[in-house]
Amino acid sequence: MGRRKKLPDIERLDGNPTKRVIEESGIEALGEPFIPEHLSDDARGCIECIKASMPSTVYSALDSFILSAFATSWALHKLAAHKINDPAFEHVITVGDNGAEAQSPWLAILNKQAMLMASLGDRLGLDPKSRAALKLPGAKQRKSKFAGLIGQTGLSRSLSS
Repeated sequence: MGRRKKLPDIERLDGNPTKRVIEESGIEALGEPFIPEHLSDDARGCIECIKASMPSTVYSALDSFILSAFATSWALHKLAAHKINDPAFEHVITVGDNGAEAQSPWLAILNKQAMLMASLGDRLGLDPKSRAALKLPGAKQRKSKFAGLIGQTGLSRSLSS
């Protein structure tokens, strides 16, 4: 299995350095993403933050469901983090009649939600690597430190004369 192909919109935002024709794939999803009413305030705020942080054409109404799953995972992760940060929190608890010790379930919730957010965030283009690779049209590119090494510069022209 190879690398997943980028969405055409993401390829355009990357600047298309290869100058290959960007093929449209599948069908174009329509509409703005919505925030379901059943979500907690934390999850709703997460979706609002994501929508405000990405270009308006990246997500459609169909993405609302995966955005909701990501936001719910984030809200649960936040809850678990608050529980763990409580000064009375016990990392190891006693379970069963025989006094066996086990990790607190809140630690498992925190870790599982973090893994789920990483997975869903990759699909939504939210990870740092994806964001670093995005280049918005019209954005200025930094000049390479190697610019001018190939070809003639003012100094090399004067030396060759």
